Amino acid sequence: MYKHDDFAAIAALDLDPIKVKLMHAQSGEGWSREKADAVEFEYRRFLYLMKKFPQENSAPLFDVDTFWHYHILDTMKYMEDCQVVFGHYLHHFPYLGLRGEDDDALHEQAGERMKQLYDATFGSDSFARAASQISGQRAGVTAWSYVPPAQLTTAWSYVPPAQVVTAWSYVPPGQAIAGTRTSAALPRPTI
Repeated sequence: MYKHDDFAAIAALDLDPIKVKLMHAQSGEGWSREKADAVEFEYRRFLYLMKKFPQENSAPLFDVDTFWHYHILDTMKYMEDCQVVFGHYLHHFPYLGLRGEDDDALHEQAGERMKQLYDATFGSDSFARAASQISGQRAGVTAWSYVPPAQLTTAWSYVPPAQVVTAWSYVPPGQAIAGTRTSAALPRPTI
């Protein structure tokens, strides 16, 4: 069952920068504030489950996984937040279910296990309510996400050079503004 004291560090996380990015039309997902807030709520629950059940093979709802991806993209913030909440870096394994039939079966099991953990922790049918509230047409769809480190195997992917799109961002250590993750615009590197 859910314990408020165990949730304190997760509740204290400042996830507003992540939501701002997710709401941005060009560089994010174009989510509404309402959707970003709803997914943030479920993302915090997901983090709680990862903290409470660190050895579980689990797959969050698709939109929760998207929120997780954007959190990870802010590498410094994600690393700091993981240290505060877990005491270590929480790795993401985004390939579960993508490597053939057996792996797809493991993905299905991970999604079912997430539903069981969710309902046991937050109340009966809480997973279904969360899915219908945040995911719309993808209600109940779980993403390809978390595998405990002891169960990881190596995976790889390839994108032909002609299809590669490069995104970049870098803030030199001396130029970060205290208390934020933003800085003045830097010249784009030549490639």
